[in-house]
Amino acid sequence: MPLHILILAAGEGKRMRSARPKLLHPCAGAPLIAHAVRAACRLDADSVHVIVGPDDDALRAALDGYPVAFAVQEQPSGTADAVAAGCAALAGSSGTLLVINGDCPGVLSSTLQTLVAASDGVDATVLSVRPEDRSDYGRLLRGDDGALVGIVEASDATAEQDTSPEVNGGVYCFDLEALRGALDRIGTDNVQAERYLTRVFALLADAGATVRAVPHADADEVHGVNSRAELARAETLLRRRTIDRLMDSGVTVRDPATTYVDVDVDVGVDSTLHPGVILEGSTVIGTGCDVRSRVRVTDSRIGDRVSILDGTIVEGSTVDDEATLGPYARLRPGSEIGSGAKVGNFVETKATKLGAGSKAGHLTYLGNARIGENVNIGAGTITCNYDGAEKHETVIDDGAFIGSNTALVAPVRVGKNAFVGAGSTITEDVPAGSLALGRGRQVNKIDWANKRD
Repeated sequence: MPLHILILAAGEGKRMRSARPKLLHPCAGAPLIAHAVRAACRLDADSVHVIVGPDDDALRAALDGYPVAFAVQEQPSGTADAVAAGCAALAGSSGTLLVINGDCPGVLSSTLQTLVAASDGVDATVLSVRPEDRSDYGRLLRGDDGALVGIVEASDATAEQDTSPEVNGGVYCFDLEALRGALDRIGTDNVQAERYLTRVFALLADAGATVRAVPHADADEVHGVNSRAELARAETLLRRRTIDRLMDSGVTVRDPATTYVDVDVDVGVDSTLHPGVILEGSTVIGTGCDVRSRVRVTDSRIGDRVSILDGTIVEGSTVDDEATLGPYARLRPGSEIGSGAKVGNFVETKATKLGAGSKAGHLTYLGNARIGENVNIGAGTITCNYDGAEKHETVIDDGAFIGSNTALVAPVRVGKNAFVGAGSTITEDVPAGSLALGRGRQVNKIDWANKRD
């Protein structure tokens, strides 16, 4: 039977108190909406539609590249109208319709698949959960024989209905033909004066159609995000899942409670993450790496057997095998660190390539530089890459030695195996195999200090 999926994403999200649309708030490294979309797209569905508002261009852009289509809910007048917009986009289609909320980042594709399988031959199916706090959930209503007869929103529940421990998990399956017949009969006789999708269950049950609730043990999985506190709760769930995945695959995580890893991060076997590590975005860490405390790596590729020492920040960079970073180094976007190279204490790189075996050990800035293999960069070296209007490149060829406290005024090139004396300011190219000295002449005034009084 054909399977179609609707993801409801047209809500206004006022409780977030934010100028940013709720579903575009980041959650564990991806926009909130992306998690539900990913779960849906893992099913073998004939179509996936995201229901958006008329001005949700930013949300559409955030989902660029996902195999989804969009349907527009013109007015924010309730979930039934949102689903009606999706049904209009599916005109002429038949089969099963799976409906999920876009603000449920924790929902698993396996749970969705289980619900779809349980809905075979049923007109309307809902996932039910039993959370500790039922305050925001619709209550499931059952008849004397235990059969599901309806769902009532929490704000509309009577005192008797409010006692039900079984609540609406917000995930539904419908027979498309049965759903279309019920949608037009939904009214607005409720506290919010909205057309609720949940009203379909009572309408179908009263008409003798088959409705069913499928119990699910994990209420946290389908908990929606409507506030900043709930966003943090969802991120904690996703982060824990990710860390569990890494540990199951052979990664040591010294303190899962203080380790923050986004959902798209991958870490190789036998790597160790120490307390306070943050791995963000599309970062990939190789095998056998040691990532020490208070390290943050964002959208970067780290090779095998790399040591990243305490307090180091890596952004948009690549680091080859067996390199060492830190402590307290910073790799800004565009940095490429070769195998066995070292970027040491309080060294900053930006748009710079540091070749294999090269070392910048201390207190150095390397910007817009191409540095060859086995180069030694002394402490306090600066590539003066900006002239106030444009950036310029510094080139240091293989085997060169740059003495401490050197300023390399770009554009400039230091040749292969050349030496630059400590304390030099280099404004001209240094030929290969040469020694460059760019210091002012030292003058000693004998007995000057004794005579100054």
